[in-house]
Amino acid sequence: MKKICLAILAVMAAGFSSCSFLDLTPTVISKETFYKSEAEAKYGLAGVYGTMSNEAFYGNFYSQMIANIDDLSYFNRQPSSNTALQQYRFDAGNTYIYRAWTRIYEGIRNANAFMEAISATDLDANGQMYAEARFLRAYYHFILAQAWGNVPLRDKEVTSHSGVMSAASSQYEVLCWVVEEMEACLTNLSDDITLQPSRLTVDSAHGILARVYLFLAGESVTGGDKTALFTSARDHASAVISAGRCRLNPDYSRVFINMIEDSYDTEYHESMWEVEFLGDRTSAAYWSNGRIGDVLGLQSSGSTNYESFQCNYSYGMYDGSLKLWDLYWDIDRVEGEKKQGIISDKRQQWNMPPYNYSGNANHPPYGTSGSGSSIASVDKTPYVYNSVSTTDDPTAAQGIRNCGKFRREVIYEGVKSAKNLYTTINYPLLRYADVLLMYAEASNEVSAAPDESAYAALKLVRDRAGIATAPHSDYDKDSFRSLVRNERGRELCFESLRKWDLIRWGIFVRAMHEYAEWTDDERWSKNNKATYAAQLGAAVGERHILLPLPSIELGVNSPLKQNPLW
Repeated sequence: MKKICLAILAVMAAGFSSCSFLDLTPTVISKETFYKSEAEAKYGLAGVYGTMSNEAFYGNFYSQMIANIDDLSYFNRQPSSNTALQQYRFDAGNTYIYRAWTRIYEGIRNANAFMEAISATDLDANGQMYAEARFLRAYYHFILAQAWGNVPLRDKEVTSHSGVMSAASSQYEVLCWVVEEMEACLTNLSDDITLQPSRLTVDSAHGILARVYLFLAGESVTGGDKTALFTSARDHASAVISAGRCRLNPDYSRVFINMIEDSYDTEYHESMWEVEFLGDRTSAAYWSNGRIGDVLGLQSSGSTNYESFQCNYSYGMYDGSLKLWDLYWDIDRVEGEKKQGIISDKRQQWNMPPYNYSGNANHPPYGTSGSGSSIASVDKTPYVYNSVSTTDDPTAAQGIRNCGKFRREVIYEGVKSAKNLYTTINYPLLRYADVLLMYAEASNEVSAAPDESAYAALKLVRDRAGIATAPHSDYDKDSFRSLVRNERGRELCFESLRKWDLIRWGIFVRAMHEYAEWTDDERWSKNNKATYAAQLGAAVGERHILLPLPSIELGVNSPLKQNPLW
């Protein structure tokens, strides 16, 4: 008799906070008697959502190793056999790519099984849970088509080996199916914004649809009426804006502090959809698969004096590039507000802070006593470049600063008692700022020039950052397009979106090759990190617009064919 082990589903769903509707007690229920109550049905829905909180998906492999290496975020370590994916030196046999692929298809499998089971009951009278699972199934297919191109479309539960054997549908066909499925869910999704941000609402669904339509309209996808696709993207973003249920939080940093603290914004609801991570693996009941803040955060290591921690353990493997610095510092800035030595963009202050916690024995107040490892995690360590400290010059060390967006500072996360690599920090899937920028972009592409509404949407984002914007009359279609693209980088860096933006804009390879040019910049040239970044940028070619289909998958599914450049 086939069993559904909900202990496994509970582990998969462990990314949801302790007050989440998915925080359920593990049990084992037979498929033949499953879904006799609403509580049981939620176990199944937990399995559909829970896929995202696995380490192979948004916990690390997909969100960071695959999707977070772009022209603004680079892997700051020396190349090695273990870092081939982050250095763009991988092949079809890469283990991390395979594990991400299988985990995403596992989510599709769970969605298909849940939809079949819930349809056989009367427990979902308004169809909301079915709609959530259906939308998630479509979203997982979107992630696959975006990253791998032509992929098998699985809209039914696979129950036999023969069911696995299926050729890929074209990227365009999969994406068209995705938007059809997502739009069919809209009438049954809730508009209740008091739901945890881990759970879909009609607003977040509209926002994701805007994202999918923008990708469909992009340079990397063949097929479709581009103007019609941009129009659909604009209209879905507009639906979120006009609903009026979400707003920008006036404090940019607070958006991410909420994710670090695992607290919900009940006033602004800017974080519209996010992946929740429950625990740090200090016990079986507090298990998680998220390494947000550990690999992506402020480096903090070495100390064992846990009671003195100011920042919990983090490798800090990702830095903001020199291009990201210049986007904040110089590009698109109004002449009158360019003040040398003053960092005025609030996002730059939060995302590229002038310190980490790696330890520096030669910096006050420690003098020369003790080693750097003994003070790590205990106090802020200013960066030093060409003998200039960021304490003395806040603009020093450009392009070598850790990502500060998801920092593990104890004031936000809480003191830990061990070297915990897995964290409780949530990860954003969709923010209202993104919706505003998608509206501005799509509206501009549909029109001959940006209209007042497109300009106003973008200006809201810049106003929140504390920077001035040139008058509306200064922009034509091309210059506004450039402004929107740059603004997406400033606002959404380190959120697993930039790479796909570059790909849909048709500039990914060129943008990555710019790393080699920046290596010659004297603001960056004398640091090993610049060399590592230049190497990864130089390794990027046209083949990297798509990931290779995993070799193991090709061996199992013989009708499946490898992407041509691989």
